Amino acid sequence: MTQHVQSTRPSHNPDISAYQRQFTDYLRDPLKNETMPSNLPPRIGVYARLLFNKIDGSLHLCFPIFRQLLDEADWHNLVRSFIRDHRCQTPLYREIPDEFIDYLINETPMPSISDFMKNLAHFEWMELVLETSDDGPAYNRLRANPDLMTSIPLLNPVLHLLRYAYPVHKINPINADWSGWKRWRKRLHRIKERPVYLAGLRDKNYRVQFIELSPASARLIELFQDNFRTGEQAALQLAIEMQIDDHRPFLNHCRNILEDFKHQQIIIGATNEK
Repeated sequence: MTQHVQSTRPSHNPDISAYQRQFTDYLRDPLKNETMPSNLPPRIGVYARLLFNKIDGSLHLCFPIFRQLLDEADWHNLVRSFIRDHRCQTPLYREIPDEFIDYLINETPMPSISDFMKNLAHFEWMELVLETSDDGPAYNRLRANPDLMTSIPLLNPVLHLLRYAYPVHKINPINADWSGWKRWRKRLHRIKERPVYLAGLRDKNYRVQFIELSPASARLIELFQDNFRTGEQAALQLAIEMQIDDHRPFLNHCRNILEDFKHQQIIIGATNEK
């Protein structure tokens, strides 16, 4: 007869979920959790530093101007608050900047970030979006010399129509007003909103470009995005919206805009005649 002997050794089956929570809580906020639970490894501090440095480096690369306009303490506090408070929806390292933008715009970052700075961060993030887009121009569908008024213009598939409350595309170290932008906190109450429309695109040589548009030009692109078919149809709709009665000169003006779009690669050709 087999006799079952019950072991008298203590059980060593920790609650894995509780352990994982303690581990990740410390990684997210080591400053708050200075007293580590005794069951966490002493080297967890190394992991926390590696996590911060990795995310800090990724964000610094994507948002260099935004980073330069924050002092070091505010930047580090912002990165720490992002790690601590935001719940990422993706495990992919490439998408950390996407999550950061979501955090800035839709949550309550600490320290508080002004709308002006959020505009700037979004503009810098768009460069990464355009660079890494999987879409490519369908050049095999283009006609040689289409009449863009009577044919169906084909928009660049790597194109985003952007609207900002501030001219953030002009903020960079080579701009004459760079020193003024560096003092944005002191001059924030004097920074007047000046809405700007941009076409962000990737050209056929895989270079990212941002082209400033007039409100009318931006609306024309919107109409094509809304599936208005020919250039003439979109231009007539724009004339109605702008309450322009004399259509002939306005249509000629829109023809010139469409030709500019083609040279700028906002439009990459046309698919077929009306």
